[in-house]
Formats: sequence, structure tokens, C-alpha cells
Amino acid sequence: MKDLHSTPFPSHHTSQCDSCVFQQHSLRSPDFSRALVGGQKGYQSYRDLPWDLQKIHQPAIQIRYLEPWKIALIVIGTAVAAAITIALLVYFLAYDQKLFYYSGSVKIASIRYNTELSRQSSGRFRDLSERVERLIDKTFYNSILRKKYIRSRLIRVSPDADGVVAEALLTFSFSSTDSREALRERVERILRRGLRKYRGPLRIDVRSSTVSGK
Repeated sequence: MKDLHSTPFPSHHTSQCDSCVFQQHSLRSPDFSRALVGGQKGYQSYRDLPWDLQKIHQPAIQIRYLEPWKIALIVIGTAVAAAITIALLVYFLAYDQKLFYYSGSVKIASIRYNTELSRQSSGRFRDLSERVERLIDKTFYNSILRKKYIRSRLIRVSPDADGVVAEALLTFSFSSTDSREALRERVERILRRGLRKYRGPLRIDVRSSTVSGK
């Protein structure tokens, strides 16, 4: 009878079986450097990795947020720029204005001169000034200069061979950079156009009516 203790039992782990080799291979750390490089081949190897390993080695997306003080600085800078722009517009449109004075001479052939017209306090002078000023106001209020025109005032009535010449002071508000002479020509054209349209009791000589600078 053979000695059972003398007969060696075959060892199940004397050689590496296929299952052990697979287990050892699965326990090894995967080489991510090969999986992440190499173009399409590397990308395919990366896809073959387990899902949890892919998640670990995916590059994190960093979202940058502006700090509160930077946001406040941008808002303040924008507000200051807008305020400066508005201030400049208001200055040039409202404050960069200058009063321009012109003398408008209107020749009236239907009135004969007398001493009452030499005194501004007389009734005849006041009556003529009301008519002339109303005519001039209507002329410029209906023109392109209606926002620039301020007022007119009859200051003198002089004798003329065919009647009288009523001299009125015309006041406008223009930009300080505007040409006085160019504006005078425009004012004269508009005044003569209004005198041509006049259909009142006064007989006005339009050609002899002029505008000069003060």
C-alpha cells in the first residue's frame, strides 16, 4: 500500500493558468500615456478604457468668473464715459451759443414820415412797431431759423424819398463757430421771402429792404 503522504499531490499553482494571467493583467495599471497620444489610434485606445478611468483623466473645464471689483470697475467706467458724452452734447447744443444781432431795414412806401415817428413813446410809432415786429416774427417762425430766432424790436423810423424806412433789431442764437456773414445772407433771404408773401395794409418795397450786421 502506497504511502499516501509520500505521493505528492499535483499543485494547482505550479504554472500560470489563463485565468491567473488575465487577473494579473487586469490588476496592472493601464498605460494612459499610450492611450492619450498617437492620434486616432490613441483616441481609440482611450475609448477602450473603463468608463470610470476615462472620467478620472478627462481634462477639467475651468470656468473663469470676473471678480466683483472688476465688474464694478467696468460698470463705473461705462457710466462715466456716457456721462461725459452727454455733457459734451449738452454743452455744444445749449451752452456753446452766441447771440447774433442784425439790423433789418424795411422800406414802407405807404407811410409818410412825420415827427411822431421819431419818438418811440408816440402812438403812431408804437402802432407801426407792432405791425413790423409781428410781420418779422411770423416770417422767421415759419422758416428754417424758427429755433434760432429770438425776437425783433423796432428801434428807429427814418424818412425816405418814397416813404419811411423802419429799422428793426433782429436777435438770433447761433453757435459761436458759425459765420456771421453767411448767416446774415440767410437771414436777409428769409426776410425778403416773408415780405413778398405779406398781404397787409402796408406797401413794402422788398428790393430796398436789407439786413446788415451789428
